Amino acid sequence: MVIFLDINTFYSPKAGGIRTYHQAKIDWFRNHPEHAYYLVYPGAVRRERKEGKNVTLVEGTGPALTRDPAGYRLLIDFLMIFKLIRRVKPDVIEAGDAWLTGLFCLFLKKSGLFKGLLVSFYHSDPVPSYFEPWAARGSMQGFRRALIALAAPAFYRFQSAYDLTAVSSKTMEDSLKTKGVRALAHLPFGVPAMFIEVDPAVRPKPGPGEGDVHILYVGRLDREKGIDLVLEALPKLLHQTNIRITVVGKGGQADSFSAYKHPRFQFLGFIDSQEKIKEIYDRHHILIAPGPFETFGLGVLEAMARGLVVVGPDQGGTAELLRQAQSPFIFKTGDGGDFVRVVDNAIACKWEEETLRSRALAMRYGTWDASIGRMISRYSARMGARRL
Repeated sequence: MVIFLDINTFYSPKAGGIRTYHQAKIDWFRNHPEHAYYLVYPGAVRRERKEGKNVTLVEGTGPALTRDPAGYRLLIDFLMIFKLIRRVKPDVIEAGDAWLTGLFCLFLKKSGLFKGLLVSFYHSDPVPSYFEPWAARGSMQGFRRALIALAAPAFYRFQSAYDLTAVSSKTMEDSLKTKGVRALAHLPFGVPAMFIEVDPAVRPKPGPGEGDVHILYVGRLDREKGIDLVLEALPKLLHQTNIRITVVGKGGQADSFSAYKHPRFQFLGFIDSQEKIKEIYDRHHILIAPGPFETFGLGVLEAMARGLVVVGPDQGGTAELLRQAQSPFIFKTGDGGDFVRVVDNAIACKWEEETLRSRALAMRYGTWDASIGRMISRYSARMGARRL
């Protein structure tokens, strides 16, 4: 038996891709009762509940980070985490962030209080995603840049202290290697099995002249996701009378989208249902994914599985997926004019050819079940035959 402890400082049970990722783990462990899985996440109270014979959800206290009570919280219940580790004696601890939880687990590892495999699953790189944009705006930019120049190398030194850093894309793997992180495992994500099922909805969609073209954005509505490009492009794209645009998600810019009025634009907010998201994908032709800091691009792969054409930037995990699919619909990061130009090219593309190209890449990545299986196999192999 391998006892797997998954700790997340920033977590919301209803936060889109995070929920999908952890639900996939829960489902995998339920189907593999020879192992045990504990998911630790922040909430309003301490509680522990079984989700199956070998799956346990552990909620620790942590303050809300958003006005939405179902949004992200910050886990600060380190005494509870320490007691849990001493009680269940996990073989593997996966720290889902590089912040407070990661530092706490590194302390336990270095002090000998935890002797198993300590893994950091690197879901995002905060230096380009948050630190550098912060340094580039507001007052005292020179001081901010100097502070980041000092803090970034220290951050990557801490990252290199983990037994293993798991990343979902080769782009992130290569980036961390240049920062001195060497113990790396490339563990790409998958999609829900229902997304790669062959059904009539995945047939080639009609192109221009045969009906309206439906464009979709799905994801967090925050600046690091490139959402300002979408807001800027809305009037330019909707000027074409055969274009309809849908935005799905929540975040800092939600009010801007809910206030936007146009007969061919709809804002659906956050949707917490794989079945509904699949139905929305199947009603659309193009997914716009402008975020340059995606470490993988989970929504991109899901859309490809449903046969959508994807428009994305020339950076990050989205660019990696598009290049693997040999897609021509890549724009210059942050360039609003080039973004609209590439979307226009996608509107005029050969739908049948691009649908098959998208689907083929998603099939190569496979399902979440296969993805989580690869992850556990990699961790087990790193632990060696000692426990197995």
